[in-house]
Amino acid sequence: MNRDIDTKLLARKCGMPYIDIENETPDRRCVDLLKEVFAKNYTSLPMRFLNGGVLVAIGDPAQKELIETLTFHMGKKVYPALADRDAIQKAIHTVYSTPSSTTAKDEEVNESEDMENESRIISIISNKGGVGKTHVSTNIAKVIADTGKKVLLIDADLGNADISNKLALFPDNTLYDFLMGDVALEDMIEHTSFGFDLVGGSSGEFKLANINYVQRSKFIRGFRKISKNYDYTIFDLSAGISSVVMDFALASDEIVTVTTPQDIIAGYACIKASFQRFKHIEEKLYAKVEFYEPRKVFKPWIIMNQISNLKQGLFLYNRICQTADERINNMESLFAVKPEYLGGIIYDRDNFKKAEMQRKPLTVLSPRSNPSQCITYVGRNIMENPELRTYNQELKTGFGRFGMIFGLE
Repeated sequence: MNRDIDTKLLARKCGMPYIDIENETPDRRCVDLLKEVFAKNYTSLPMRFLNGGVLVAIGDPAQKELIETLTFHMGKKVYPALADRDAIQKAIHTVYSTPSSTTAKDEEVNESEDMENESRIISIISNKGGVGKTHVSTNIAKVIADTGKKVLLIDADLGNADISNKLALFPDNTLYDFLMGDVALEDMIEHTSFGFDLVGGSSGEFKLANINYVQRSKFIRGFRKISKNYDYTIFDLSAGISSVVMDFALASDEIVTVTTPQDIIAGYACIKASFQRFKHIEEKLYAKVEFYEPRKVFKPWIIMNQISNLKQGLFLYNRICQTADERINNMESLFAVKPEYLGGIIYDRDNFKKAEMQRKPLTVLSPRSNPSQCITYVGRNIMENPELRTYNQELKTGFGRFGMIFGLE
């Protein structure tokens, strides 16, 4: 009782609301917004929905500084209320050790299915425009969809709507509508005649870098949720290396960097920037989350686009690896970057121009062309488990099977 009185007085002194956590049952829907490890680390427990956000019990007034962090993890605005610290810790143990009714029933049923049908989220990025990132994204989505997998392609290049323009697909609702809170996630998805589903971007001045912290959290949480309905979710992110773009990329399972022989320096800079952001996030989590084991090796995947031949692509990839070793790994004591190669795409100006004019993926319009064969290889390589992916790439000609296979020596 004395603790409650002391906590009430402290709350009044700090200008915060007080919540008697021992006499209020947390809303399980709110609890599920925050992982147990973060609840324990921050001595914080979501209690109930409030004014479009969540009322969260915290055990220390100084934790008001962590509201932004909680907002990021939960994807909703946080309203802090002071509660007895010991009572919060006891409640956290009780609440998280008791699964919700839906969780309890679903976990056993879905556990084996999740192992077999694990959804994968892939972000495709580049340091600058003009490297063919959107062509790569749309054609990879088509290649994977052709194998019978469910694919969701998300045009996250806000302000350009590049995928919609290239394929003449103009959904009624776009990411802008979602971020503004005008439409539900499910209403944004459009089925296409190419076998994959699409969430369209928006044209105008609204850019990915302009979205605020809450919108960013909402985006990441929302699409992680909806991606569970798909085998593959592919993000075509804005060109550039802003922290916002990097955060979106790092929230995915794998990052694919698209570069070209003409922009090899920019391609390396993109890998370096994503590594620096990766390192920053891992260091931050290690400092704030008890018992957190940081990931020490960052493995981005590289697609070498617009190459003259397959050997050139592999040569330039090796150049990037060598530069990364010299300028990053030799300077680091704990972290390292190890770029991996997905494959190269031979440039065919006439075929790509034809695809743009007819607003169809190149793999639909000219499936036997050299670049289509390259893209098919890359798409199927993505579908392999990372440890099973290869550097072997070949082209088929009209004279039969003519291999151009280049492995690492």
